[in-house]
Amino acid sequence: MRIPDVWGILKMVFRLIDRDRSVVHTLLQFYDPELRCFVFPDYLLGPMMEDYADILGIQIRDQVPFYATKEEPDIGGIACALYLSPELVKDNLKEKGKLPGFHLSFLEAKAKERAELGNWKAVCALIAAGIYGIILFPNQKNFVDINAIRLFVRGNPIPTLIGDVYYSVHNRNEKRRGGLIRCCAQLLYKWFMGYLPSKGAFVLLGQNVNWATKLMGLRAKDIDWTHSSGVGQDFICSCRGFPNVPLIGVQGCINYNPTLLKRQMGFAMELPPYKSEVQESVYFPVEGNQAKVKQVSEAWRSIQRKGKVSWGRANNRSFPPFDDWLSKRVELTCLPFPMVDPWYPLIEETPSTVSMDEFLEMKQE
Repeated sequence: MRIPDVWGILKMVFRLIDRDRSVVHTLLQFYDPELRCFVFPDYLLGPMMEDYADILGIQIRDQVPFYATKEEPDIGGIACALYLSPELVKDNLKEKGKLPGFHLSFLEAKAKERAELGNWKAVCALIAAGIYGIILFPNQKNFVDINAIRLFVRGNPIPTLIGDVYYSVHNRNEKRRGGLIRCCAQLLYKWFMGYLPSKGAFVLLGQNVNWATKLMGLRAKDIDWTHSSGVGQDFICSCRGFPNVPLIGVQGCINYNPTLLKRQMGFAMELPPYKSEVQESVYFPVEGNQAKVKQVSEAWRSIQRKGKVSWGRANNRSFPPFDDWLSKRVELTCLPFPMVDPWYPLIEETPSTVSMDEFLEMKQE
């Protein structure tokens, strides 16, 4: 774990730890289990690996994602990553919730000791490991389990974070559970707020206006499609043998459909998706399915990225064929809250959609 990676995580945690979670509760009501994303009146949104990488300042590595196993902890590897002796690591690995790990108090105490010695690399590593277990991959209270530790050591948490959020949201929807999801809710909040308007009528709404009403009044033209540094770049669209991206979370595996979300990467939504692009290819718990998990992990040895070559230059507008498809989808599935009139335009700008005549004219060019 590099020091810049640590500061990216700390920045996210300190800003979001005390936020009102009613935003997340409301967002979850918009989830469409078939499309694997959140469906709004005239646009789609969903967490992408590239979004999370941008927020945390951590690159997505070209490697097989982490998946939970029952292997014995690698004492030497953990000791090296945390700047601790192997003996100290072995003596302080405890069990909680059927998994070994460290009590948060142990990591805090060692971080303070290293700070007094001026060993700031060790301090950053110990703090980051704690954040991995308490914030990014929460399981037991005040306990950093072995899965979080292994993820910290590998230094490639983004695919697992995205896997956790989709599996948790989908599982919650399927079982009709209330409450928050079993993943990093702060990060989901941070991701969602990044797309919402930062000025104009939406921001001026009073505190007495609930989030359901606020979100139902937004339209595609209000969304901040270009706030991410990854806009216009290639992104992971599929893995070998799958029409979409199979994700491996700590609790389970699930696919998500990045081609439905390419507008978030700055590319136009021209046509409805192919059925194969949005079909359910993966959804099962990790426990008891190690052979399936292994198959999914092997698919990550060959990932496919798309961008300008496939879809042309960045253009975050939508076109009539896609708009018509989405409108029918909304009619079929119904939105979770009553429709409200759009809020006043934020600024005078280029429309986010084009007419059918414009679309046909552009196709002929």
